[in-house]
Amino acid sequence: MTEQTTGSRFRLGVGAAEDWRMAVDGCLLQLMPLSDTANVGFVYVSDRMADRLPQIMKRLTEATGIANMVGACGYSIAAGDKEYCDEPVVACLVGTVPDGSAKVFTRPTERPQGWLGVVHADPQVPALPELIEDFSEACGAYLVGGLVAARGPRPQWAGSAIEGGMSGIVFSEAQPMMTSLTQGCSQVGGLHEITAADGNVILELDSKPAYDVLRDSFAVESLQDLRKLSSGLMVGLPITGADRPDFLVRNIIGIDPQAGGIAIGAMVEEGEQIFFCRRDIDSAGRDMDRMLTEVKRRCGDRVPRGALWYSCMARCQDQFVQSPSELARIQTVFPDLPLVGMYCGGEIAQSRLYGYTGVLALFL
Repeated sequence: MTEQTTGSRFRLGVGAAEDWRMAVDGCLLQLMPLSDTANVGFVYVSDRMADRLPQIMKRLTEATGIANMVGACGYSIAAGDKEYCDEPVVACLVGTVPDGSAKVFTRPTERPQGWLGVVHADPQVPALPELIEDFSEACGAYLVGGLVAARGPRPQWAGSAIEGGMSGIVFSEAQPMMTSLTQGCSQVGGLHEITAADGNVILELDSKPAYDVLRDSFAVESLQDLRKLSSGLMVGLPITGADRPDFLVRNIIGIDPQAGGIAIGAMVEEGEQIFFCRRDIDSAGRDMDRMLTEVKRRCGDRVPRGALWYSCMARCQDQFVQSPSELARIQTVFPDLPLVGMYCGGEIAQSRLYGYTGVLALFL
């Protein structure tokens, strides 16, 4: 989309307090007074307040008068230029979109038509990657969002309280938006063809035992040496047909040196290609800077009015613990950008479920 909306900047409110009422009040103090045209809102709470999400959402909805309001919980929350880790917090982003351009949905079977959807999903939904792909195709929408993450309840909100499933809000083309994704893992070695597989177990790569290829890729002698590597070992699944090199990351969940097999967190078939990868602090920072530079170029003279950010909780905990943080990098490129989001157990972009990524969506 190339047109610029005439709407005003979004507004961000953040409240951090042990009592959920005080946290909501602190949030509202920063939001008020709202524009008469404000008609959409996004709320994220830390998992320490997950069991209070229905009360939080009802109070925010009543105070703001915004019906198109969705919410979810994450291990940590992103708000403005700060990550709130392991503390009780409520963050709310509200703004104005063209009348009739937003449609809240409470379950994937509703499938509202649109061009971009913001979705929250429960990680325990069966066949979730396939559900996300089917929903995107049925709605005709590019998706952004993440999997709710909490040590206890994992509630969602989309006009009402939801347990499990998938919910969110879909926007029509009347609301211009821009999205992008950054990876948090770097490739180790070259591409390998799966020459024997059984379900999620890779038996052979390039006609050799998969374990031997894994060991050679990391230049180690034994399983014990693999375990000593500081970062997790993972598999990258290249995505064909993308407009730039892209891949899905899946964990290695089992290794059998005797049989030579490697079990991963995805079903695979013979003839597919994979590569090995690992989390890498330096490459994650470089890729995020690349993404932001490209997004800034695509914006041209348009100034984003608000933003949503969905990032893997491992990025917050392992890769961006030193300055500059993810949010600091975003704010450097887009100063004072009203932004809200959560750190997830999986990130959603386009029609796929990613891992170890950051997903950015801008309201233009």
